[in-house]
Amino acid sequence: MDLTEIYRRFYRNAGLLLGSRIVFGLLNLATMTLALRHYGLADLGMLLLLQSYTRLFAEVVKFNSWQAMLRYGSLLEEAGEEQGFRRLMGFLITVDLLAASLATACAILLIPYAESWFDWPENLAGFAPYFVFAIFFITQGAHTGVLRLFDRVGAVVMQHSLNSVVRFTLVGLLILFEADFFYVVLAWFFAFVAGGLWPICAFLREVIRRGATPQFTWAWIRVAREFEGIWRFLFLTNLSSFPTLVVQNGATMMLGGTVGAAAAAIYEVARQFSSAISRPMRMLGPIIFPEFARLTAKGEWAKIRAIFKRQIALTFLLAAALTVVLMAILPILVDQLFGEEVAGNLWLFRLLIIGAMIGLLGFAIQPAFLSANKAGTMLLLQMLATAVFIAAAFAGYKAWGLDGTGFGLIGYALTFQTCSMLIGLHLLKKRIRRATGATGEI
Repeated sequence: MDLTEIYRRFYRNAGLLLGSRIVFGLLNLATMTLALRHYGLADLGMLLLLQSYTRLFAEVVKFNSWQAMLRYGSLLEEAGEEQGFRRLMGFLITVDLLAASLATACAILLIPYAESWFDWPENLAGFAPYFVFAIFFITQGAHTGVLRLFDRVGAVVMQHSLNSVVRFTLVGLLILFEADFFYVVLAWFFAFVAGGLWPICAFLREVIRRGATPQFTWAWIRVAREFEGIWRFLFLTNLSSFPTLVVQNGATMMLGGTVGAAAAAIYEVARQFSSAISRPMRMLGPIIFPEFARLTAKGEWAKIRAIFKRQIALTFLLAAALTVVLMAILPILVDQLFGEEVAGNLWLFRLLIIGAMIGLLGFAIQPAFLSANKAGTMLLLQMLATAVFIAAAFAGYKAWGLDGTGFGLIGYALTFQTCSMLIGLHLLKKRIRRATGATGEI
Protein backbone atom coordinates (compact mmCIF):
# COMPACT_ATOMS: atom_id res chain seq x y z
CA MET A 1 0.00 0.00 0.00
CA ASP A 2 1.43 3.36 -1.08
CA LEU A 3 2.11 5.79 1.78
CA THR A 4 1.43 8.73 -0.55
CA GLU A 5 -2.14 7.53 -1.06
CA ILE A 6 -2.56 7.01 2.71
CA TYR A 7 -1.30 10.53 3.44
CA ARG A 8 -3.57 11.96 0.72
CA ARG A 9 -6.68 10.37 2.24
CA PHE A 10 -5.58 11.28 5.75
CA TYR A 11 -4.88 14.95 4.97
CA ARG A 12 -8.17 15.28 3.08
CA ASN A 13 -10.22 13.80 5.93
CA ALA A 14 -8.12 15.57 8.57
CA GLY A 15 -8.76 18.93 6.91
CA LEU A 16 -12.49 18.26 6.89
CA LEU A 17 -12.51 17.11 10.52
CA LEU A 18 -10.18 19.79 11.91
CA GLY A 19 -12.01 22.61 10.18
CA SER A 20 -15.40 21.48 11.42
CA ARG A 21 -14.21 20.62 14.93
CA ILE A 22 -12.51 23.97 15.44
CA VAL A 23 -15.48 25.95 14.16
CA PHE A 24 -18.13 23.97 15.99
CA GLY A 25 -15.97 23.55 19.10
CA LEU A 26 -15.88 27.34 19.31
CA LEU A 27 -19.64 27.37 18.75
CA ASN A 28 -20.07 25.02 21.73
CA LEU A 29 -17.96 27.37 23.84
CA ALA A 30 -20.11 30.27 22.69
CA THR A 31 -23.24 28.36 23.71
CA MET A 32 -21.82 27.62 27.14
CA THR A 33 -20.72 31.24 27.54
CA LEU A 34 -24.21 32.50 26.70
CA ALA A 35 -25.83 30.09 29.15
CA LEU A 36 -23.32 30.92 31.88
CA ARG A 37 -23.66 34.69 31.45
CA HIS A 38 -27.46 34.64 31.32
CA TYR A 39 -28.37 31.90 33.80
CA GLY A 40 -25.32 31.74 36.11
CA LEU A 41 -22.87 29.07 37.26
CA ALA A 42 -25.28 27.22 39.53
CA ASP A 43 -27.90 26.52 36.85
CA LEU A 44 -25.31 25.66 34.22
CA GLY A 45 -23.60 23.38 36.72
CA MET A 46 -26.84 21.45 37.27
CA LEU A 47 -27.19 20.86 33.54
CA LEU A 48 -23.55 19.84 33.13
CA LEU A 49 -23.93 17.37 36.01
CA LEU A 50 -26.93 15.81 34.27
CA GLN A 51 -24.91 15.64 31.04
CA SER A 52 -21.98 14.01 32.88
CA TYR A 53 -24.37 11.58 34.58
CA THR A 54 -25.75 10.53 31.17
CA ARG A 55 -22.30 10.22 29.61
CA LEU A 56 -21.11 8.16 32.57
CA PHE A 57 -23.62 5.40 31.85
CA ALA A 58 -22.99 5.65 28.11
CA GLU A 59 -19.27 5.05 28.78
CA VAL A 60 -19.74 2.26 31.34
CA VAL A 61 -21.53 -0.17 29.05
CA LYS A 62 -20.44 0.87 25.56
CA PHE A 63 -18.24 -1.63 23.72
CA ASN A 64 -16.56 0.79 21.27
CA SER A 65 -17.96 -1.39 18.53
CA TRP A 66 -16.83 1.09 15.88
CA GLN A 67 -13.27 0.02 16.70
CA ALA A 68 -14.17 -3.65 16.31
CA MET A 69 -15.87 -2.76 13.02
CA LEU A 70 -12.65 -1.21 11.77
CA ARG A 71 -10.41 -3.97 13.16
CA TYR A 72 -12.38 -6.93 11.79
CA GLY A 73 -14.22 -5.18 8.96
CA SER A 74 -10.98 -4.10 7.28
CA LEU A 75 -9.81 -7.74 7.20
CA LEU A 76 -13.11 -8.87 5.66
CA GLU A 77 -13.05 -5.98 3.20
CA GLU A 78 -9.50 -6.89 2.18
CA ALA A 79 -10.54 -10.53 1.63
CA GLY A 80 -13.74 -9.56 -0.26
CA GLU A 81 -15.93 -11.37 2.31
CA GLU A 82 -19.19 -9.46 1.75
CA GLN A 83 -21.43 -11.87 3.67
CA GLY A 84 -19.04 -11.95 6.60
CA PHE A 85 -18.98 -8.15 6.57
CA ARG A 86 -22.78 -8.06 6.73
CA ARG A 87 -22.85 -10.56 9.61
CA LEU A 88 -20.25 -8.51 11.48
CA MET A 89 -22.37 -5.36 11.07
CA GLY A 90 -25.50 -7.12 12.30
CA PHE A 91 -23.73 -8.60 15.32
CA LEU A 92 -22.11 -5.33 16.41
CA ILE A 93 -25.27 -3.26 15.92
CA THR A 94 -27.16 -5.77 18.10
CA VAL A 95 -24.48 -5.39 20.78
CA ASP A 96 -24.81 -1.59 20.54
CA LEU A 97 -28.58 -1.63 20.99
CA LEU A 98 -28.48 -4.02 23.95
CA ALA A 99 -25.68 -2.04 25.63
CA ALA A 100 -27.49 1.29 25.17
CA SER A 101 -30.72 -0.22 26.51
CA LEU A 102 -28.93 -1.56 29.59
CA ALA A 103 -27.18 1.77 30.19
CA THR A 104 -30.45 3.71 29.91
CA ALA A 105 -32.27 1.35 32.28
CA CYS A 106 -29.51 1.58 34.90
CA ALA A 107 -29.36 5.36 34.59
CA ILE A 108 -33.12 5.66 35.14
CA LEU A 109 -33.06 3.37 38.18
CA LEU A 110 -30.29 5.39 39.88
CA ILE A 111 -31.74 8.85 39.23
CA PRO A 112 -33.23 9.17 42.77
CA TYR A 113 -29.73 8.76 44.24
CA ALA A 114 -28.26 11.27 41.77
CA GLU A 115 -31.05 13.74 42.55
CA SER A 116 -30.20 13.57 46.24
CA TRP A 117 -26.41 13.76 45.78
CA PHE A 118 -26.41 16.62 43.26
CA ASP A 119 -29.39 18.42 44.80
CA TRP A 120 -31.17 18.68 41.46
CA PRO A 121 -34.28 20.91 41.36
CA GLU A 122 -37.61 19.12 40.96
CA ASN A 123 -38.19 19.95 37.28
CA LEU A 124 -34.66 18.84 36.29
CA ALA A 125 -34.97 15.57 38.22
CA GLY A 126 -38.39 14.99 36.65
CA PHE A 127 -36.96 15.27 33.13
CA ALA A 128 -33.81 13.26 33.88
CA PRO A 129 -35.42 9.85 33.04
CA TYR A 130 -36.12 11.19 29.53
CA PHE A 131 -32.80 13.01 29.13
CA VAL A 132 -30.81 9.77 29.61
CA PHE A 133 -32.36 8.36 26.42
CA ALA A 134 -29.77 10.57 24.72
CA ILE A 135 -27.42 7.62 25.37
CA PHE A 136 -28.73 6.04 22.15
CA PHE A 137 -27.56 9.08 20.18
CA ILE A 138 -24.25 10.08 21.79
CA THR A 139 -22.52 6.69 21.59
CA GLN A 140 -20.14 6.07 18.69
CA GLY A 141 -21.51 2.74 17.49
CA ALA A 142 -20.71 0.23 14.76
CA HIS A 143 -22.49 2.40 12.18
CA THR A 144 -19.80 5.09 12.52
CA GLY A 145 -17.11 2.44 12.03
CA VAL A 146 -18.81 1.40 8.79
CA LEU A 147 -18.92 5.03 7.61
CA ARG A 148 -15.19 5.38 8.31
CA LEU A 149 -14.41 2.17 6.42
CA PHE A 150 -16.44 3.48 3.47
CA ASP A 151 -14.46 6.76 3.66
CA ARG A 152 -17.59 8.71 4.64
CA VAL A 153 -15.91 10.71 7.40
CA GLY A 154 -18.00 13.76 6.53
CA ALA A 155 -21.15 12.00 7.74
CA VAL A 156 -19.47 11.28 11.10
CA VAL A 157 -18.25 14.87 11.37
CA MET A 158 -21.81 16.13 10.86
CA GLN A 159 -22.89 14.57 14.16
CA HIS A 160 -20.80 17.05 16.14
CA SER A 161 -21.56 19.93 13.76
CA LEU A 162 -25.33 19.51 13.85
CA ASN A 163 -25.28 19.03 17.61
CA SER A 164 -23.43 22.36 18.02
CA VAL A 165 -25.63 24.32 15.63
CA VAL A 166 -28.91 23.08 17.09
CA ARG A 167 -27.77 23.75 20.66
CA PHE A 168 -26.47 27.24 19.90
CA THR A 169 -29.60 28.19 17.96
CA LEU A 170 -32.03 26.92 20.59
CA VAL A 171 -30.14 28.44 23.54
CA GLY A 172 -29.88 31.77 21.71
CA LEU A 173 -33.64 31.79 21.11
CA LEU A 174 -34.38 30.85 24.72
CA ILE A 175 -32.23 33.70 26.01
CA LEU A 176 -33.84 36.11 23.54
CA PHE A 177 -37.31 35.22 24.82
CA GLU A 178 -36.20 35.09 28.50
CA ALA A 179 -37.23 31.44 28.85
CA ASP A 180 -36.80 29.45 32.06
CA PHE A 181 -33.56 27.48 32.37
CA PHE A 182 -35.46 24.19 32.18
CA TYR A 183 -35.90 24.80 28.45
CA VAL A 184 -32.12 25.00 28.08
CA VAL A 185 -32.03 21.42 29.37
CA LEU A 186 -34.55 20.49 26.66
CA ALA A 187 -32.38 22.24 24.07
CA TRP A 188 -29.34 20.21 25.16
CA PHE A 189 -31.34 16.99 24.80
CA PHE A 190 -32.72 17.81 21.34
CA ALA A 191 -29.22 18.76 20.16
CA PHE A 192 -27.92 15.31 21.18
CA VAL A 193 -30.78 13.61 19.35
CA ALA A 194 -30.44 15.68 16.18
CA GLY A 195 -26.68 15.16 16.01
CA GLY A 196 -26.93 11.42 16.63
CA LEU A 197 -29.61 10.84 14.00
CA TRP A 198 -27.47 12.20 11.16
CA PRO A 199 -24.79 9.42 11.04
CA ILE A 200 -27.50 6.78 11.60
CA CYS A 201 -29.38 8.01 8.52
CA ALA A 202 -26.13 8.30 6.54
CA PHE A 203 -25.22 4.73 7.49
CA LEU A 204 -28.62 3.37 6.41
CA ARG A 205 -28.44 5.22 3.10
CA GLU A 206 -24.90 3.96 2.44
CA VAL A 207 -25.52 0.26 3.15
CA ILE A 208 -28.78 0.27 1.17
CA ARG A 209 -27.06 1.96 -1.76
CA ARG A 210 -24.26 -0.63 -1.70
CA GLY A 211 -26.64 -3.55 -1.18
CA ALA A 212 -24.75 -4.48 1.97
CA THR A 213 -27.42 -4.26 4.67
CA PRO A 214 -26.59 -5.79 8.08
CA GLN A 215 -27.36 -9.48 8.60
CA PHE A 216 -28.70 -9.95 12.11
CA THR A 217 -28.35 -13.13 14.13
CA TRP A 218 -28.65 -14.31 17.71
CA ALA A 219 -26.16 -17.12 17.14
CA TRP A 220 -23.45 -15.27 19.02
CA ILE A 221 -21.36 -18.37 19.73
CA ARG A 222 -21.05 -19.01 16.01
CA VAL A 223 -20.20 -15.36 15.42
CA ALA A 224 -17.48 -15.53 18.05
CA ARG A 225 -15.96 -18.51 16.23
CA GLU A 226 -16.15 -16.73 12.87
CA PHE A 227 -14.49 -13.55 14.17
CA GLU A 228 -11.80 -14.97 16.40
CA GLY A 229 -11.10 -12.91 19.52
CA ILE A 230 -13.92 -10.43 18.93
CA TRP A 231 -15.47 -10.84 22.40
CA ARG A 232 -12.10 -10.27 24.05
CA PHE A 233 -11.58 -7.21 21.85
CA LEU A 234 -15.01 -5.81 22.72
CA PHE A 235 -14.64 -6.29 26.46
CA LEU A 236 -11.15 -4.81 26.52
CA THR A 237 -12.23 -1.74 24.55
CA ASN A 238 -15.25 -1.45 26.87
CA LEU A 239 -12.94 -1.38 29.88
CA SER A 240 -10.78 1.20 28.09
CA SER A 241 -13.71 3.62 28.47
CA PHE A 242 -13.04 3.72 32.23
CA PRO A 243 -10.25 6.34 32.02
CA THR A 244 -12.49 8.67 29.99
CA LEU A 245 -15.22 8.16 32.55
CA VAL A 246 -12.93 9.12 35.44
CA VAL A 247 -10.96 11.92 33.80
CA GLN A 248 -13.93 13.67 32.25
CA ASN A 249 -17.31 12.81 33.73
CA GLY A 250 -16.13 11.35 37.05
CA ALA A 251 -14.17 14.43 38.11
CA THR A 252 -17.05 16.77 37.28
CA MET A 253 -19.55 14.61 39.18
CA MET A 254 -17.27 14.25 42.20
CA LEU A 255 -16.83 18.01 42.46
CA GLY A 256 -20.58 18.55 42.00
CA GLY A 257 -21.43 16.09 44.75
CA THR A 258 -18.84 17.34 47.25
CA VAL A 259 -18.33 21.08 46.74
CA GLY A 260 -21.37 22.10 44.69
CA ALA A 261 -22.66 22.67 41.17
CA ALA A 262 -20.85 26.01 40.75
CA ALA A 263 -17.41 24.41 41.30
CA ALA A 264 -18.35 21.56 38.96
CA ALA A 265 -19.39 24.13 36.34
CA ILE A 266 -16.05 25.95 36.59
CA TYR A 267 -14.13 22.68 36.20
CA GLU A 268 -16.31 21.57 33.28
CA VAL A 269 -16.04 24.95 31.55
CA ALA A 270 -12.23 24.82 31.88
CA ARG A 271 -12.13 21.19 30.72
CA GLN A 272 -14.34 21.87 27.72
CA PHE A 273 -12.29 24.98 26.89
CA SER A 274 -9.08 22.92 26.75
CA SER A 275 -10.93 20.12 24.96
CA ALA A 276 -12.27 22.52 22.31
CA ILE A 277 -8.65 23.39 21.50
CA SER A 278 -7.15 19.91 21.61
CA ARG A 279 -10.04 17.60 20.68
CA PRO A 280 -9.93 18.33 16.93
CA MET A 281 -6.38 16.93 16.82
CA ARG A 282 -7.24 13.97 19.04
CA MET A 283 -10.07 13.08 16.68
CA LEU A 284 -7.49 12.38 13.98
CA GLY A 285 -6.90 8.99 15.63
CA PRO A 286 -10.14 7.46 14.31
CA ILE A 287 -9.25 8.77 10.83
CA ILE A 288 -5.89 6.96 10.75
CA PHE A 289 -7.38 3.78 12.31
CA PRO A 290 -8.76 2.34 9.02
CA GLU A 291 -5.37 2.89 7.36
CA PHE A 292 -3.56 1.13 10.21
CA ALA A 293 -6.08 -1.72 10.09
CA ARG A 294 -5.48 -2.21 6.34
CA LEU A 295 -1.68 -2.07 6.78
CA THR A 296 -1.93 -4.58 9.64
CA ALA A 297 -3.93 -6.93 7.44
CA LYS A 298 -1.02 -6.89 4.96
CA GLY A 299 1.70 -7.08 7.63
CA GLU A 300 3.21 -3.74 6.58
CA TRP A 301 4.48 -2.77 10.04
CA ALA A 302 7.35 -0.61 8.80
CA LYS A 303 4.85 1.74 7.15
CA ILE A 304 2.88 2.00 10.39
CA ARG A 305 6.08 2.97 12.21
CA ALA A 306 6.91 5.57 9.56
CA ILE A 307 3.45 7.16 9.90
CA PHE A 308 3.66 6.97 13.70
CA LYS A 309 7.05 8.77 13.91
CA ARG A 310 5.99 11.44 11.43
CA GLN A 311 2.80 12.09 13.37
CA ILE A 312 4.65 12.54 16.68
CA ALA A 313 7.15 15.03 15.22
CA LEU A 314 4.55 17.17 13.46
CA THR A 315 2.13 17.15 16.40
CA PHE A 316 4.87 18.16 18.86
CA LEU A 317 5.71 21.27 16.82
CA LEU A 318 2.06 22.22 16.46
CA ALA A 319 1.23 21.64 20.15
CA ALA A 320 4.26 23.64 21.34
CA ALA A 321 3.39 26.63 19.14
CA LEU A 322 -0.28 26.52 20.13
CA THR A 323 0.56 26.36 23.85
CA VAL A 324 2.79 29.45 23.66
CA VAL A 325 0.07 31.48 21.91
CA LEU A 326 -2.66 30.33 24.29
CA MET A 327 -0.71 31.11 27.44
CA ALA A 328 -0.11 34.65 26.21
CA ILE A 329 -3.76 35.48 25.53
CA LEU A 330 -5.43 33.24 28.14
CA PRO A 331 -6.05 35.83 30.94
CA ILE A 332 -7.88 38.21 28.59
CA LEU A 333 -9.68 35.40 26.78
CA VAL A 334 -11.08 33.71 29.89
CA ASP A 335 -12.11 36.98 31.52
CA GLN A 336 -13.94 38.20 28.42
CA LEU A 337 -15.62 34.88 27.71
CA PHE A 338 -16.62 33.62 31.14
CA GLY A 339 -16.45 36.54 33.53
CA GLU A 340 -14.53 37.41 36.67
CA GLU A 341 -15.74 34.50 38.82
CA VAL A 342 -14.46 31.87 36.39
CA ALA A 343 -11.31 33.88 35.54
CA GLY A 344 -10.34 33.59 39.21
CA ASN A 345 -9.41 29.97 38.42
CA LEU A 346 -6.97 30.84 35.65
CA TRP A 347 -4.40 28.26 36.76
CA LEU A 348 -6.97 25.51 36.27
CA PHE A 349 -7.27 26.56 32.63
CA ARG A 350 -3.48 26.68 32.23
CA LEU A 351 -2.91 23.24 33.71
CA LEU A 352 -5.75 21.62 31.74
CA ILE A 353 -4.43 23.14 28.50
CA ILE A 354 -0.91 21.81 29.19
CA GLY A 355 -2.35 18.36 29.94
CA ALA A 356 -4.47 18.46 26.78
CA MET A 357 -1.48 19.45 24.64
CA ILE A 358 0.61 16.59 26.02
CA GLY A 359 -2.30 14.29 25.23
CA LEU A 360 -2.20 15.44 21.59
CA LEU A 361 1.23 13.99 20.91
CA GLY A 362 0.16 10.40 20.46
CA PHE A 363 -3.24 10.57 18.79
CA ALA A 364 -2.19 7.63 16.58
CA ILE A 365 -1.12 5.46 19.53
CA GLN A 366 -4.48 3.85 20.32
CA PRO A 367 -5.27 3.01 16.67
CA ALA A 368 -1.81 1.45 16.33
CA PHE A 369 -2.26 -0.70 19.44
CA LEU A 370 -5.79 -1.78 18.49
CA SER A 371 -4.80 -2.56 14.90
CA ALA A 372 -2.01 -4.76 16.26
CA ASN A 373 -4.58 -6.53 18.51
CA LYS A 374 -2.93 -5.14 21.66
CA ALA A 375 -6.09 -3.83 23.33
CA GLY A 376 -5.05 -5.46 26.63
CA THR A 377 -1.73 -3.59 26.69
CA MET A 378 -3.53 -0.35 25.92
CA LEU A 379 -5.97 -0.97 28.76
CA LEU A 380 -3.18 -1.56 31.29
CA LEU A 381 -1.49 1.69 30.30
CA GLN A 382 -4.77 3.59 30.60
CA MET A 383 -5.45 2.14 34.05
CA LEU A 384 -1.96 3.13 35.22
CA ALA A 385 -2.43 6.65 33.89
CA THR A 386 -5.88 6.88 35.54
CA ALA A 387 -4.39 5.95 38.92
CA VAL A 388 -1.85 8.75 38.46
CA PHE A 389 -4.68 11.14 37.52
CA ILE A 390 -6.64 10.38 40.69
CA ALA A 391 -3.56 10.74 42.94
CA ALA A 392 -2.35 13.97 41.27
CA ALA A 393 -5.82 15.57 41.15
CA PHE A 394 -6.47 14.75 44.81
CA ALA A 395 -3.06 16.06 45.93
CA GLY A 396 -3.47 19.17 43.79
CA TYR A 397 -6.92 19.89 45.21
CA LYS A 398 -5.66 19.49 48.78
CA ALA A 399 -2.78 21.89 48.13
CA TRP A 400 -4.29 24.53 45.81
CA GLY A 401 -8.03 23.94 45.74
CA LEU A 402 -9.92 23.68 42.46
CA ASP A 403 -6.98 25.02 40.45
CA GLY A 404 -4.81 22.14 41.61
CA THR A 405 -7.06 19.49 40.07
CA GLY A 406 -5.45 20.34 36.74
CA PHE A 407 -2.33 18.47 37.81
CA GLY A 408 -4.37 15.30 37.48
CA LEU A 409 -4.71 15.68 33.71
CA ILE A 410 -1.00 16.49 33.33
CA GLY A 411 -0.09 13.37 35.31
CA TYR A 412 -2.47 11.26 33.22
CA ALA A 413 -1.15 12.58 29.91
CA LEU A 414 2.54 12.28 30.81
CA THR A 415 2.17 8.73 32.12
CA PHE A 416 0.09 7.47 29.23
CA GLN A 417 2.02 9.14 26.43
CA THR A 418 5.48 8.23 27.70
CA CYS A 419 4.71 4.58 28.46
CA SER A 420 2.65 3.97 25.31
CA MET A 421 5.22 5.53 22.99
CA LEU A 422 8.09 3.49 24.43
CA ILE A 423 6.13 0.22 24.45
CA GLY A 424 4.47 0.93 21.11
CA LEU A 425 7.74 1.56 19.28
CA HIS A 426 9.26 -1.55 20.87
CA LEU A 427 6.31 -3.70 19.76
CA LEU A 428 6.47 -2.27 16.24
CA LYS A 429 10.17 -3.07 16.08
CA LYS A 430 9.45 -6.70 17.00
CA ARG A 431 6.63 -6.97 14.44
CA ILE A 432 8.85 -5.54 11.70
CA ARG A 433 11.61 -8.04 12.48
CA ARG A 434 9.14 -10.91 12.48
CA ALA A 435 7.58 -9.78 9.19
CA THR A 436 10.88 -9.24 7.35
CA GLY A 437 12.92 -11.99 9.01
CA ALA A 438 15.59 -9.42 9.79
CA THR A 439 18.12 -10.11 12.48
CA GLY A 440 20.01 -6.82 12.56
CA GLU A 441 19.01 -3.49 14.08
CA ILE A 442 15.99 -1.85 12.53
